[in-house]
Amino acid sequence: MNFKHIPYIALERTTTRKPRSVFFICFGSAVLLIAAYRFYTSSVHPSAAAQSQSSTFPATPACEIWPGWRPTIPSSFPADDTILSSLRLGATEVMSGISERGCTPAKERLGPFGHSSGDTQPDHPPWSEVTWGALQSDCATKHYGSQHADRAIPRRRLTRFAHETANGSDRYPQVDATTGRTAIVLRVWDAYEYSDNQLAWLRAMITELSLDTRGRFQVFILVNVKDNSIDLFEEAKYQEVWERSVPPEFQDTALLYNEAILREWYPKVGEYGAQDQMYQALQIFSQTFPEFDFVWQLEMDVRLTGNVARMLSNAGDWAREQPRKNLWERNGRWFIPGLWRDYASFSADVDEEFGNHEGIWGPHPYAKFYLNPQGPRPPVKRDSTWGIGEEAELITLSPLIDPVNTKWTYENTVHGFEPALNLPRRMAIVSMTRTSRRLLRLISSEQQSTGSWVVSESTPETWSLLHGLKAVYVPHLIAFNFKPQNASLEASGKELDKMLHKGPRWNLAGGEHAGLLWCNDVGLSEQRWLGASYFYWKGDAPRIWWEYTNGTCTYPLVLHPVKQD
Repeated sequence: MNFKHIPYIALERTTTRKPRSVFFICFGSAVLLIAAYRFYTSSVHPSAAAQSQSSTFPATPACEIWPGWRPTIPSSFPADDTILSSLRLGATEVMSGISERGCTPAKERLGPFGHSSGDTQPDHPPWSEVTWGALQSDCATKHYGSQHADRAIPRRRLTRFAHETANGSDRYPQVDATTGRTAIVLRVWDAYEYSDNQLAWLRAMITELSLDTRGRFQVFILVNVKDNSIDLFEEAKYQEVWERSVPPEFQDTALLYNEAILREWYPKVGEYGAQDQMYQALQIFSQTFPEFDFVWQLEMDVRLTGNVARMLSNAGDWAREQPRKNLWERNGRWFIPGLWRDYASFSADVDEEFGNHEGIWGPHPYAKFYLNPQGPRPPVKRDSTWGIGEEAELITLSPLIDPVNTKWTYENTVHGFEPALNLPRRMAIVSMTRTSRRLLRLISSEQQSTGSWVVSESTPETWSLLHGLKAVYVPHLIAFNFKPQNASLEASGKELDKMLHKGPRWNLAGGEHAGLLWCNDVGLSEQRWLGASYFYWKGDAPRIWWEYTNGTCTYPLVLHPVKQD
């Protein structure tokens, strides 16, 4: 078969997603349909049912750092909108939930943990007496039981590859049991310097994520040791690097690795640098800690201006309720609030646009030429409810675009797939994602058996596309700081639409020299991205974080990168 001229498949669409008013009129039938669908999704991926109440938080903190010590954090302050321009992407409710107009002030939120935003430091024992890994493990064990939370985590390391058990198709069995737990993995180099404010941020983050949620989340620091000559398999060497690379109070949350362990797991890949293969260590992490259904990978220079647990939980809840109908087509474009009343209107417009065509339905049509798709069997194409209530196996914080014909620097970086340049693939800028245990194991298995790989920004995105797994771009709020030609929301929306959407309609955020990509021939083609609150390089995140920590209470935002705090 000649793959060189494979067109984008557009099949005739048989139906469109019905408006919600019609759904409620047909209430009796809908109840039966939803009940049948819940049974279906739970049978193909039980986490859909197990995670259905992931946004429910305990009324009172479940675990404490010290007995009786707990900062009081007000959560009903109105958000100050003045530090953000009218040039915005995304929807505030995606990560804010129902309290989209509120904010969490930094003084009360971060100050008690030693951040300079606080007026005075509270009276409590020194932070050096805290061991955050043991504290999290004890909290999780108390509320989840020892079978779902390992009290020995402070002494665990990334699992070494066991050659004697590597043969056979069952070396990576599908894990059906779910625990309702999610790991938060912070990526960092061994030479990273922790400022006082950075330490305060980590304390607050762990408290919000792990202690306040009864251990639903657990935070780890994954340390990339640059010196590949260090033998981390030797106890004394590991201990030495461990102690000098991570502050004492966080050492029992840290796991070390270098290229040696990656090479041991994936000898056929041949590429182990963090820039191109950031997910290899995460894949091994998931093997080491199978008790986590999902893993959020975050960079150490990310900041969130709202409660981290609530923001990430809200993102997961929002992704779960997205239907698969035209999902890849929605994923391929930005949601611009100046052009639509809300995301539902945007979604309806995409449905109407693809009314007589079908995009990707299940695995990509050509996935079978590259691997054996493992995703759930799709229902008939007229089913507009498929995916509602199904957990997303991948969540990204930027659109999932097709890199082909973009002139992106890594557009043709495809190894182990034949024919390489015709591989159906997707990518999302900034490798901060939520991945499922199943997705990470599918990637790991393929890399071990064939050595196939694409760069970090394409790895979970491409595997999701090929296997037919549910992947969702969560349109969180992003603001730009350049002066708009017209300050009105609608005019600003049109300006952003022209700036961001240059690709074909099924890949609108892509296309040649897509603005947020670094391209070999022109570099960064759209310089205005350097004024964004969320980007991979520079941006306006430091200014907004400074405003936030100095008293301006804004919407819950994901800010990146914030190099100086």
